[in-house]
Amino acid sequence: MGPDERHKPSVKGMILLFLQRFGEVMGDFVLGALYFLLIGPVAIVSRLLDDPLRRRRPRDGAFVPSAGSGDTLRAARRQG
Repeated sequence: MGPDERHKPSVKGMILLFLQRFGEVMGDFVLGALYFLLIGPVAIVSRLLDDPLRRRRPRDGAFVPSAGSGDTLRAARRQG
């Protein structure tokens, strides 16, 4: 074996290197596709249909009635 043959990559090593790089690219592609095809549309639909922080002004006014539990002085003193 001469000095040039020692540094020559083997076919098996080249295939493994290609498959490793291909796997890295495909992982990014699959995660990107998952986001754009599944998570993104669900987020857009939930944003349009729901307002969990109640940031939009209600149509019938901004008043939100309280539940009414613990409105007495005795209940206020029991808070601790």
